[in-house]
Amino acid sequence: MKITIPTSWNDITLEMYIKLKPVLETEQEPVTKVINILCILTGMKREEIKNITLPDYKNLLKKMSFLNSELPKEIKGKRIKLNGQWYEWKIDAQNMLFGEYISVMEIMQKANKNDDVLFKNLHKILTVIFRPIEKRYGMFWKSMEMNGDRIRETADNILKHMSIADAYPVAVFFCSRYPDLMKVIKTSLSQEAEKIVKEVKKEMKMEASAITGDGGV
Repeated sequence: MKITIPTSWNDITLEMYIKLKPVLETEQEPVTKVINILCILTGMKREEIKNITLPDYKNLLKKMSFLNSELPKEIKGKRIKLNGQWYEWKIDAQNMLFGEYISVMEIMQKANKNDDVLFKNLHKILTVIFRPIEKRYGMFWKSMEMNGDRIRETADNILKHMSIADAYPVAVFFCSRYPDLMKVIKTSLSQEAEKIVKEVKKEMKMEASAITGDGGV
């Protein structure tokens, strides 16, 4: 039976790591732990894993040795392609939805009491940092306008296609600077909200003038 498994953190998606993390951190009998890990890495059932030959089992143990190493902490690059879509990591407060800000605030507050909450929602947090981009005229990268559907699509792409080797370093950066970053975002959102209120008031005033005739020629 030929079994293919990840051989480095680059091969472990965020979705896979979320399932893998509690198994790696839980005290179990060595054989039981290996079986549980292999179930996650291969997608096979326990009964199937138990039918692996001893030589194959030893070979798989060697390939899994990277799981004993620390997660990468170095950010690889500014852009990444996931499932055919390019993303750029940056704090783009001008292009952030208010709902995103609230969602991240709620997750981080819960994560203060439970570290697992952070990892289970890491794909949602990273949507604030990894923004979809597209090329204009085949030359210049431009941020795509965000909406609810695009946020959900981004979160799903990050969850299913981004490796933990790419996600973890950026997550560490965000969490270590979270208070300052959220202040910047909050200030930007407040300024944007004030701008919108002023524009609405201006439009209402113009409409009122048109109705009363005050603004007539």
